[in-house]
Amino acid sequence: MEYRKLILRYLDGRVIQARVGFFENGTDPIIAMKTDGSTICVPLSDLKAAFFVKDYEGNPSYQSLLDEENLRKMTKGAFVRLHFEDGEVLMGEVAENTDFSKGFYVQLLDPNDNNILVYVNPKSLKKPPQF
Repeated sequence: MEYRKLILRYLDGRVIQARVGFFENGTDPIIAMKTDGSTICVPLSDLKAAFFVKDYEGNPSYQSLLDEENLRKMTKGAFVRLHFEDGEVLMGEVAENTDFSKGFYVQLLDPNDNNILVYVNPKSLKKPPQF
C-alpha cells in the first residue's frame, strides 16, 4: 500500500502530520502513522479535515492566482465552495453524487496548491456547500 502525506486538522485546533493509505468514505476511525513513526487511531468525527499534501511544509502565504471563474472551468465534476467554521474557504470539485451529510472528498484544482485532496468532516462547515 502506498502511504501519502497527510495533515490532520482537528476541530479543537490540533494539527498532526502523518502518513496514511487512501481511505474510503465510511472508514472510521482511520489508522495513521505520525512522522515520528508512532501509530495513531483517528476518529474522523474529531477532525475538521484531513489534507493530503505534496509536502508537510507547504506555503502558508500562498494565494492562488486562479479565481472562482477559472477554477469552475477546470472542473470535470461538480464545483463546490466550502466555508469552514474557522474562516477557511476551499474551492474544488466533488463527485456528482456526493452525500454532504457524511464525510466527503474534495479534489483541489489549483496545480500549485500544496493540498491535493481533502477529506472534509461536514461538522466543520459554517454553512452547507455552495455550488
